[in-house]
Amino acid sequence: MEGALAALLLRAVHAVYSLCLCVLEAARWLRYFVLDMLWPCRLRTNAAPEHVGVVVGVDEAAQTDRIALLVGWCASAGIRRLTLCDSQGKMLRRARDLGAQLAACDVHAVIEDEAMDPVANVADITSGAFAPAKALGGKDGGGSSGELRVRIISTQTGRQELVNAARVLCAEAQAHRLHPSSIDEAFVDATLRRVRKTPEVGLVLQYCEEPLLGGLLPWHTRIAHYVHMGKLRWARESALHRALVEYAAVSQRHGA
Repeated sequence: MEGALAALLLRAVHAVYSLCLCVLEAARWLRYFVLDMLWPCRLRTNAAPEHVGVVVGVDEAAQTDRIALLVGWCASAGIRRLTLCDSQGKMLRRARDLGAQLAACDVHAVIEDEAMDPVANVADITSGAFAPAKALGGKDGGGSSGELRVRIISTQTGRQELVNAARVLCAEAQAHRLHPSSIDEAFVDATLRRVRKTPEVGLVLQYCEEPLLGGLLPWHTRIAHYVHMGKLRWARESALHRALVEYAAVSQRHGA
């Protein structure tokens, strides 16, 4: 008798839990889909940050058609640098497929594949000649400053940046241009900037069930504003505009 009551109670708890999950899923759908259809947001011309990061859930990271559509919306909104990532590196492995999808959608973008990065020469970094990423695909308009540059990373990305920065510090110290006691947090940060030469991410869009960071690096997202966008299949251009307007309304940055 007691065993039957325990089983019945367990089933009741499971039913309530399942109902809560369904309600939560419906609430998310209403928030990320219906809201932007009923009350579209007007995008201002100065709303787009210079660099936007996009985190995609693992289950949807292989959907290059949806990702290409999102990249096209970002290009239309005036974003000029985009970093894509997921927690398992699926997008990085399908970088060429994404380039083909962008070309098919007539999106003018240059795909930068981190997997093709060479080990940097210290002399190139110190002289300012180091350009780590290589173009993979998309509609390349000749490298103009106005086109969108898309960088694809994974959780392993950033290790080579740290290696390159360490090599620069060692070379500077070996040449007696740098004393070890002068190496502090600010100096390391400046060296990392010399290695990568890209602006920090100003806005992070999280297209996943739960807020994730994917492969975005801590020293690239120190001042980033995060917006949870829901699942990738719910993505709408109007929702992107709403996130950009929310970013533009933030008045406190850099802790000031």
